[in-house]
Amino acid sequence: MDVLDFGEIVTKEDITRAGTLLARVKPGEEVKIVMEAADAHQADELFFLLRREGFDYQPKGSGDGRRYCITARRTKRPPR
Repeated sequence: MDVLDFGEIVTKEDITRAGTLLARVKPGEEVKIVMEAADAHQADELFFLLRREGFDYQPKGSGDGRRYCITARRTKRPPR
């Protein structure tokens, strides 16, 4: 499973990097995206990207409340 750790702030470059990684993921494979819990409000753009690229996803906060994780599985190839 590939892991994208965005650290403290999710930037436009991070979204671009996520798009590049997601394009390489095959159906049935998973990706984990991690960010600071305080920045979880920035996940909307990632959710849009995941839906567009054919992923189902499950967001979840960490037990200590510091991290926000999104586990995504590609269910289909996006239309080109």
